[in-house]
This record gives sequence, C-alpha cells and structure tokens, in this order.
Amino acid sequence: MQDEMEEMLDMNSEIQDALSGHYEMPDIDENELKAELDALGDEIALDTDTSYLDKALQAPSVPTSREPSVAATTSVREHNSAELDYLGLPKVPAF
Repeated sequence: MQDEMEEMLDMNSEIQDALSGHYEMPDIDENELKAELDALGDEIALDTDTSYLDKALQAPSVPTSREPSVAATTSVREHNSAELDYLGLPKVPAF
C-alpha cells in the first residue's frame, strides 16, 4: 500500500514539475498579432462571398416525371423475360 502511495506521489510531483516549468516562448509583438488577426478577419469575410453558387442556382430543375430512354426500356424488357428472385432481380444460375 505504501509503495502504491509513494508511486502516486512521484507521479504527482512529475506532473507538477511539468506544469510549473517555464517554456521559452518568443515575445509577441502586439501590433504584429493585431495585423494577423485583421488578415484572418479579411479571409473570413471572403468566405461569405457566395457568388460561386450563382451558376449552380441557375441550373435546370430536376424532372419530376420518369421517362426511360430507349436503351433503358430494352434492358427492362430483357430482365422481364428472365426469372426473378424475391428482390425482383434476375436469378443467377446455380453452378
């Protein structure tokens, strides 16, 4: 029990040392930081430009009726002549 307690205290000391350590950080120029934040704000303002969506919004509407093409009706007829399984798909011959 004392060994576990001692181990926990050692871990606690290591954590405290890591948290209280002084790390070398360069001095930050407030004017430079403000300029970077302003530039970031300009980038965010550019993101609100939705003019690139205008072309997509002018696209023709999606058809509401279903008109199969000639090739589609031919393949449907071919499938209708085949034997279908419970899902309505053509049965695969057994080997």
